[in-house]
Amino acid sequence: MEQNSKLVRLFAVLRTIADLGPVVTADREFAETARQVLERIMRAFDAEQGALLLLDGIGTKLTCIASNGLPSLAPHTTLPLTGAQPQAVQQMRVPVVITSLDAAHQIFGAMESPILASIRCVAPLRVSSGPVGMLILGARARQESYEASEIEGLEMLVPHLALVLHNHSLAESLRHQIADNLRLLSSLHHSYDDALEAFATTIDSKDAYLRGHSIRVARFAAGIAGTLGMGDEEVSGIRAAGHLHDIGKVTVDKQFFSKASTLRPEEFRAIADHTVMGHQIVSSVRFPWPQVPEVVRWHHERADGSGYPDRLRNDELPLSVRIVAAADTFDAMTSDRPYRQGNSVLSACRDLVTLSPSKFDASVIQALLVHLRRDLDGKSPTRLLPQQKTAQITVADIDQLSYDLVRRVTGQRVYSA
Repeated sequence: MEQNSKLVRLFAVLRTIADLGPVVTADREFAETARQVLERIMRAFDAEQGALLLLDGIGTKLTCIASNGLPSLAPHTTLPLTGAQPQAVQQMRVPVVITSLDAAHQIFGAMESPILASIRCVAPLRVSSGPVGMLILGARARQESYEASEIEGLEMLVPHLALVLHNHSLAESLRHQIADNLRLLSSLHHSYDDALEAFATTIDSKDAYLRGHSIRVARFAAGIAGTLGMGDEEVSGIRAAGHLHDIGKVTVDKQFFSKASTLRPEEFRAIADHTVMGHQIVSSVRFPWPQVPEVVRWHHERADGSGYPDRLRNDELPLSVRIVAAADTFDAMTSDRPYRQGNSVLSACRDLVTLSPSKFDASVIQALLVHLRRDLDGKSPTRLLPQQKTAQITVADIDQLSYDLVRRVTGQRVYSA
C-alpha cells in the first residue's frame, strides 16, 4: 500500500513537471504564470498553502511572486534577509521539512509569526550560478507531514521551477537594462538637441534676418521626414542636419548677409562657399547621424543639377539632402530679407510646387503639403508653423496645390479610379 502511495506521488510530480512546459510558455503575464505553476505544485503535494519567492540579485531580499492560502504573504511582499539569513539561504541545497518555529526562524528571521507557523516545507530554487528563489509549502488537507519520498519528488521538481524563475529574472534584468539604456539615449538626444539648438542660434546670430532660421529648418525637415514615414533615428539625424546645415556661414563676412543690393559675383561665391567650408568643419566630427555632412555640403543642390557646389541631380542626392533643401527654401521664402519681405505660406507653397520636380523632389514637397494640411486639421503632434502663419493657407488651397503637383509630375495627366 505504501509503495502504491509513493508511485501515486511520483506520477503526480512527473505530471506537474510535464505541465510546467505549456504553462510557462503560454502568452501571459508572468504573475499569472507563477500563480498557475504554484497551484499545480500545491495540487501535486496536497498542500493547502504555498508561495513562490524570488531572490534578488545580491541575495538580501526575497519577494513573493505568487501565493495561495497565505493572506499575510501576498504577491509583491518583500522579506529582507539580515544577519546570518543570506548565508543560510545560499547554503541550502535540498528541500527542508520545517518541524518547528525555531527552524523557520533560522531561515526567515523576523517574518510575521502567522506565516512562519504555516510553513511545513521549504525548497531552495537553484541554478548553476546559485540560488534564485524559494518554494514554500504549508499545511496539508489531512495535516500530514511531508514524507521522505515526497521530498525526493520535490527534489526532482525544483530544478525545473528554478529555471523558470531564473529565466524570468534574466528577462527582467534585460528589460530594466534596455529601459535604462533608452532613458540614457533619450537624455543624450535631449542634450544633443539642446546643444544643437544653441549652436544653430550662434550660426544665425551673424544677421538679424537669419535669426531662428536654422531652428525652423530643423523643425520643418523633421516634420517632412516624419510625414514620409521615416524612423525616429532618421528623423533625429535630419533634425540635427537641419540645425547645422548653415554652419559654414560662420566663416562668411556678415556684411554680405545684410546687403540690400544685388551681390557681386565674388560676394555670391563667398556665400556659396559656406557649403564647402561647413562640410570641412562637420567632417572632422564623429556625429551619431551620417546625414549631417552630406546635408551641410549639398543642401543647395537642385534636382536638375543647377545647384552648388557639386551640381548633383535629384537621383544623386540622398533623401535627407532633398528634405533639408526644401525646408531651407521654404523658410527662406517665408522670411523677411534686407531686400524683400517674406512671402505668405500660400505663395511659398505655390512657388515650391511650380519648382517641382525640376528643382525639388516632388515627394518631399507633397509631404510638406500633407503636414501643413494636418496642421490645419489639428492632427499633427507637432506643428510646423505658428498659428498666425498657418492662417495664411487653407485646406482648399493645399488640396488644389496637391492636385497641381500631381499634374506637373505626370505631365498634366491626372488618373482616377
